Amino acid sequence: MNQIEQPIAIGINARLFPINWRPATEEIAFAQRLGCACIQIHGRERGIDATYLGASPQAIGEILARHTMHAVMEIVVRLLPHGRTQSGATPLDVLSANLPAINALAIRHVHWHFAPAVLLSRDELRALEDMLIDHLRAGVNLARTHGFTLALEHNEPDVPLFADIGSITTALEAVPDLGFVWDLNHTPPDELGDWIDLAPRMTLLHVSDTPLPAVNHHLPLGQGSIDFAARFRDLTARGYHGAAILEIGGVPKSGGFGRDTDEALIDSVARLKTALSV
Repeated sequence: MNQIEQPIAIGINARLFPINWRPATEEIAFAQRLGCACIQIHGRERGIDATYLGASPQAIGEILARHTMHAVMEIVVRLLPHGRTQSGATPLDVLSANLPAINALAIRHVHWHFAPAVLLSRDELRALEDMLIDHLRAGVNLARTHGFTLALEHNEPDVPLFADIGSITTALEAVPDLGFVWDLNHTPPDELGDWIDLAPRMTLLHVSDTPLPAVNHHLPLGQGSIDFAARFRDLTARGYHGAAILEIGGVPKSGGFGRDTDEALIDSVARLKTALSV
């Protein structure tokens, strides 16, 4: 059985960041050598172009097709209390700005990752979550028109916007066609069962390690304490069928960025394949 046919396909996060940028063509070739079926590309507030990718979105789309790979897109949207970015864009504006690239890259899965742009009170956070339900509905309708699935990613507890199971469940119940992206390293151990129960709504996984009970360290696999084989067994038993994107690299609380080296990704992909085969 090849990688694409497996219940959980493997992908990596394209390293298109200022500190370790490389052309998307190189990232795709590297991912293919690792046996990956997909690659995650980040959208941007004003959309992405050839400068960001290193080639036009159309050219990258053709390369993906030749490699029989597909791309998924994450769009981080940092919001003020009134539901707009610092520049005044709504989440729907940001999604619309990325539509040309989504279409050119033949992307069929996009997810929003909302984060507060400034420190917000608990009441402001809850009000913002309530406000964003209508944006999620509009986003799902736009996605349906353009032939892709839209999902929502949750945050870790220290970033309390769509970070708890209650707020995510509320959003999924309010928007029936909305998908859910679960980041395994965002979840405290005592909440694990509640999140795994959402497997039927999960459309994508983000995978990295963390030294539990601490979360959100985004470490290469094997440098934390997550039991990935157990997680994947539970997810597939509940019907999950999608991709697992390695999103390693570290964040400040774990000692800094830059851990998404070729060597770390090669090792993490091997560990991920082993966990999926157990």
